[in-house]
Amino acid sequence: MSDLFNKNQLDKKTKELISKMEKEIASKDKEITNLKNELFYLKNQILNKNRKIFGSSSEQTNSMQISIFDEAEKFSNLKIEEPTIEEITYKRNKPSKNIGKKDNLANLEKVVIEHKLDENEQVCEKCSSDLVVIGKKSKEILKIIPAKLYVEEHIIYSYACKSCEKRDDQANIITTKAPSTLLYKSMASNEILSHVINLKYQYAMPLYRQESYFKMMGAKLSRQTLSNWIIKSANALIPIYDLMKEELVKRDYIQADETTLRVIDDKGKDSKKKKYMWLYKSPSKKAPIVLYDYQKTRSGSCPKNFLKDFAGVIQTDGYTGYNQIENVKRIYCLAHIRRKFHEIIVNLNEEALKESRALIGFNYCAKLYKIEKKLREEHSEKEDYYNIRYKTRLEKSKPIIEEFMNYVDREIKDAVLRSPLGKVLEYTKKLLPNFFIFLENGTLEIDNNGAERSIKPFVIGRKNWLFSASSKGADSSALLYSIIETAKLNHLAVEKYLLYLMDELSKLQNKDKSSLSKLLPWASEIPKELKI
Repeated sequence: MSDLFNKNQLDKKTKELISKMEKEIASKDKEITNLKNELFYLKNQILNKNRKIFGSSSEQTNSMQISIFDEAEKFSNLKIEEPTIEEITYKRNKPSKNIGKKDNLANLEKVVIEHKLDENEQVCEKCSSDLVVIGKKSKEILKIIPAKLYVEEHIIYSYACKSCEKRDDQANIITTKAPSTLLYKSMASNEILSHVINLKYQYAMPLYRQESYFKMMGAKLSRQTLSNWIIKSANALIPIYDLMKEELVKRDYIQADETTLRVIDDKGKDSKKKKYMWLYKSPSKKAPIVLYDYQKTRSGSCPKNFLKDFAGVIQTDGYTGYNQIENVKRIYCLAHIRRKFHEIIVNLNEEALKESRALIGFNYCAKLYKIEKKLREEHSEKEDYYNIRYKTRLEKSKPIIEEFMNYVDREIKDAVLRSPLGKVLEYTKKLLPNFFIFLENGTLEIDNNGAERSIKPFVIGRKNWLFSASSKGADSSALLYSIIETAKLNHLAVEKYLLYLMDELSKLQNKDKSSLSKLLPWASEIPKELKI
């Protein structure tokens, strides 16, 4: 009996020990799995950073990934068409072989110079008979007139009637007028102002380079002088910006984005706090508008205040600050979702792709983009393009979005939330439901890339001039970028439009809304010669 009791006790202790060891092994396995996921996540972070710095920004994939897609799908259903990856290719718009160099210069002024013999030379040296033209050849040379600075001195005369002075003891005096300029008390002409602004904001030439540029032409114009001209010009153009904003908030669809900015504080020190340049765009084909807005924070109160009179659809990335905007429908950007899936699969080898669940999500995005691309290529020039796009999306895009959502719901149950895929799925699950708004109207875009393209000129400029010297400078930059980028979207030659705008504002006695609206980039009154 005693031996049997001892044996039972031993068996019990053995089972407890085995159970304890199994729990410890399970715990260690879980810890190892978590560490592997952590290591995989950190490796991907490093690879993504390196790819952003050194690699191509394209999100295209190769045919190898397409073939692996079928192997990765564990929820297979042969009755359902599987999403396929879109092999994105980019074509450069090269001139046709039938278009020669002369056609590329067709819009330039042409000066014809004929090289003929003088009348006294049109005589044959051998027999003294008159020479006649038997043929001619043409040679075209592209010429340039270098920029030239000169000073115009305007002398104003006053005239008086001596007869009136004798008769009435008061002379009738008439004074001539000098040309009006935007900055009345400045020596800067409208031509030099538009040129300086265009160089800085369209061609990203910082003022210290402009200082050197003008010095080579014989004029010593300091950065301080150029900066003062820009800020004063921006102040004079505030009514135009305000009218553009008034028109923007009347639209029913706006895209928005934001980026950082360095600004020197009032004490002349580089502020450590990040400042922000916000962008709001109406991507309508008719009279598109782009507005920049400088703010000191990234708080959601910034877009809320700027768009307080707007009621429509706003398209953004996943930043929650835009949720503060009232009376709007919010649609998200598919490009941001696709980008996150792409960041996972782009560095995987063939074996890893076979087990990657991220490739499936990327393929759903690619299939939606393929539909949009085909619509643009086949119907964008048609008058009922938006209506065609609306119907096609309901027919073809809606089922894909529904499948995409089902995929996310399935995958997120098994995914490790700390893992790259878990984070992407969590991000996608929050944004995708609102994407159904995209199906409600054919004018809505599939992504927010339009806003990102419009903010890019500012980002390029920022790389050159690095920071704004003051808050006033940042505000001026926001206003001038707004006018320039809107002019570009409305197919205007920027410097010519700026000059036209300044000339007309200089002439206006009554700057009422009716008069100013005729100067907006999309106004029918804009001269045809400003268009490109």
